[in-house]
Amino acid sequence: MKRIFADNYKVTQGYSASHGGLDIVGLSSKNIISPVAGIVKSSTMVPKSSGNITWEWGNYVRVDDASGNRYFFCHMDSRTVKVGDKVQVGTKLGVMGNTGHSFGAHCHFEVRTPNNIRTNPAAFLGIPNTTAIYKWVETTKGWTYGAFKGDWEFIDGCWYYFDSAGIAEKGPRLIDGKIYCFAPQSYNGVKECQLLETDEYGHLK
Repeated sequence: MKRIFADNYKVTQGYSASHGGLDIVGLSSKNIISPVAGIVKSSTMVPKSSGNITWEWGNYVRVDDASGNRYFFCHMDSRTVKVGDKVQVGTKLGVMGNTGHSFGAHCHFEVRTPNNIRTNPAAFLGIPNTTAIYKWVETTKGWTYGAFKGDWEFIDGCWYYFDSAGIAEKGPRLIDGKIYCFAPQSYNGVKECQLLETDEYGHLK
């Protein structure tokens, strides 16, 4: 799962034909980080008086990856990179803000092809295209993480299976003829389940 915030975050508006990106709020940190390695192509704030529609983005940064895909990070309070800078995954781009046409501090995040065609940023980040808080939450039924349901998800270096209710499952699972189990680990004080391959008796291979 790729990130534009290093820690917990909340998606407040999804991607649609009328909304070309995701609106994301950093919960633990306000620092916006690059989810890709690339080069900064824009780092600016376009004034409303210019007549350019991009004034709505306020302070924004654009990063292009090696394939020419474009990533836009908008409404920043401040920017920490300049045009021509090379960035890596995790490089700080700026601080979340409320500049431009915005109604509360967040980052409007867009992904576009080399031909400047918008694509679904939720698919790029590896999250459902829906509003949700993405952090570990313990419920009476078990641990959940955002809106993940009915599928495997790779989170913070570990695989998890979320059932139809969104609960991270424990115990053995048969996958492509091989048996796997969830082994308890510790991550920032939260008990999680890491997927490990075992034999038919549950012994680690």
